[in-house]
Amino acid sequence: MPWDRSEQGNAMAQFATLDTEGKPTQAVRRLLADLIDKGVVEAVLTPARQGPGNVVMQTLVSDARKMELAEPLAPVVWTNAGTLVSSLTYNPTGTPVAAVMRSCEVRAFVERTKLNQGSRENLLLIGLDCLGRFENRDYLALARRHEDLTAEFLAHAAAGNAEAFDGVHVTNACNACEFPVAPSVDLRLCLIGVDTSREVVLEALTESGERALSSLGLPACEAPSGRGEATRKLEGERVAFRDALFATYREKTATVDGLIEATAACINCYNCRVACPVCYCRECVFTTDLFRHNSSKYLMWSRKKGMVKMPTDTLFYHLTRMIHMSTMCVGCGQCSSACPNDIDVMEMFRTTAEDTQARFDYLPGRDFDEKLPMATFHEDELQDVSGPGK
Repeated sequence: MPWDRSEQGNAMAQFATLDTEGKPTQAVRRLLADLIDKGVVEAVLTPARQGPGNVVMQTLVSDARKMELAEPLAPVVWTNAGTLVSSLTYNPTGTPVAAVMRSCEVRAFVERTKLNQGSRENLLLIGLDCLGRFENRDYLALARRHEDLTAEFLAHAAAGNAEAFDGVHVTNACNACEFPVAPSVDLRLCLIGVDTSREVVLEALTESGERALSSLGLPACEAPSGRGEATRKLEGERVAFRDALFATYREKTATVDGLIEATAACINCYNCRVACPVCYCRECVFTTDLFRHNSSKYLMWSRKKGMVKMPTDTLFYHLTRMIHMSTMCVGCGQCSSACPNDIDVMEMFRTTAEDTQARFDYLPGRDFDEKLPMATFHEDELQDVSGPGK
């Protein structure tokens, strides 16, 4: 595995317990409100309900009283927070803030900082064990049927139950994600291997995390005894699901015709690009004049082949994005969630990313200090392709 697991210990790790009394969301709300009230941070970026409905969006909360709307543990992610924290920290403000993020969100933010599109300065990163998310519409439907959807889902998932919740599965991206434990964070909300109806365990992994944990005055505890086994079991299940999913997709797209069929429904809406937390260009080449073709070109292409799909360049668009950022793909699945025509964008990108990242021995988000492969030259790399240097 690419990084140390919390259950394996950390020289700086400290643990404390947060009593939930059957209501984990309310307990974590109080925790986040205390961070503001005690002056640890001035604001917290956390998922929160938008008014009386069930829509949950990332929200920057600076008034601790507003934390009653927070839904930090809700099994839904409308947008990857890596992009939002990048925007929040791009220009230094000198104001300490905290952000509650899942593993794929933290990993995306790590990659953005390497491109100078975000900063850790004055940022308290709070990682959240991720037991999966539902698609947005599924979440809204489930929320209408369950009084405390989050608590019920956590009990269902944390018990190691891989079956659908009320007939609904979490996304393929989550089932195929082998990194449920957030790396490179200051504080971690430990949910795996923990009875969340009784407690949530907090783990401090950095000096900033230790100071924040100390300020909260929570009772210290040991690392959860069942966390290591439960984490390994969950990772094993997800790796098995991932491998089966990828094998099926690779077989389906092994030929050019197969890849064309897989992307046939693409309409160049670019939703996947907008939703992607590591698609970092300030201006996309596909929205420039280079791809605003002269009318006569469409007729020329049609005459040449007898027909031409419109809009054009759809397959070229996906291939270009794969070449451009497959080393940075964190597998969050927001691309597939954003697609209006249900193209398996996540599967397409993750199967490519798996090969690319293995080629460079690079895992996006593993470490803030690890350099981007495509921005670093090593004289002795890829010698099986280029031959030994002379």
